[in-house]
Amino acid sequence: MKVFSLLEKHTNFYFFSKIFIFCVFFLLPLKKIITMNIGNRIKELRMQKGLSQEDLAVRANFSKSYIQKFEDGAREIKSSQLFQLSTALGVSITDIIQETDYNSDEFVLRNIEFREGYKILDVKSFEKRVILGDILHIKYPAYCKLEKLMNESIVFQNPLKKFEVITRKEQIEEAAIILRKKWKFENTPIYNLVNFLEDLGIKIFEIEEDEGFAGFSCWEKNTPIIVINIANTDIARRRFTILHELSHLLLRFNENDENIEHFCNYFAGAMLLPSEALSDYINKSSDSITLEELKRIKSKYGISILAILVRMVNLDFISWNKYHEFKELYNSWKDKESDFGDETISRFDYLIAKGLRENIFSKDMASELSGISISQFNEDLINRKFSF
Repeated sequence: MKVFSLLEKHTNFYFFSKIFIFCVFFLLPLKKIITMNIGNRIKELRMQKGLSQEDLAVRANFSKSYIQKFEDGAREIKSSQLFQLSTALGVSITDIIQETDYNSDEFVLRNIEFREGYKILDVKSFEKRVILGDILHIKYPAYCKLEKLMNESIVFQNPLKKFEVITRKEQIEEAAIILRKKWKFENTPIYNLVNFLEDLGIKIFEIEEDEGFAGFSCWEKNTPIIVINIANTDIARRRFTILHELSHLLLRFNENDENIEHFCNYFAGAMLLPSEALSDYINKSSDSITLEELKRIKSKYGISILAILVRMVNLDFISWNKYHEFKELYNSWKDKESDFGDETISRFDYLIAKGLRENIFSKDMASELSGISISQFNEDLINRKFSF
């Protein structure tokens, strides 16, 4: 009997210890994950409704710190609290519990194009983290909400929508001429390229990735999106990347054409440096060019020296053999400095500043939209008012 009793106790101890380990190492972490997922969903719904954490706290009869802890997954949400939150948000509890369906028509990013030569080890992970996680889930909804609050939404119009399918480089040259004329640039340099495209309705976002990654472009319904890597500090290259991605958005190609990336590069060069502008600097019959001449063109038009040389080949100013001769000298010529501005996004910050100045929304809402704490806002820069 004693042996049986000891064995029974040992068996019970072993059984309950297994349950304890299961709860500690599986159920508790799982509970934490579920809480965090619900918190993310609450934040997403709140942002969609245009509410700050403080606004939601007042509606749901919670403190702002409670809302913050709910969204951060730092506090367990009881069923009664879920009811209060769903009522405050004007949604059902099911809407809060279920995750966003990124495969729905509302959340589809189409025609994602990555630059040639960049190898992503895990494409699905990159898309989930950068595209769905950072851009689509946070930055894009915040941008659209800000535009709606400011009543400054822009519907993008593609001037090349009816342009023929691209099959040869001569068409690219023609398309660039049409676009420059339509946008009133003619043969002048394009200053503040990012600002100009933002004001046309193109959403441009910045990410910081490995320098080998230049950028990509895509559509969210009818909104064109360009994503650039700010880890690359060469402004001339950044401008080239933006126009390369723009060509993916504006032009039509045959899907199986192996020259698509080359066409996009050609378009970027043609937009940055028109043929007539290049003719003003270089004699077509000349077989030489100096570094100072190239640097002057680079400084004025915001295009890299290598891109200028490629442009000269495309326009038959020099041969490919001559290009390769020049390229061999490039390492001794290299001048990574750029005198052409910084080419960073600014329209979002402009709308934030304007909305605060005109009291369209609170600093709390501005903080939520921008992802910057209120204490980080520079009062002198954002709220400074000039009297007329």
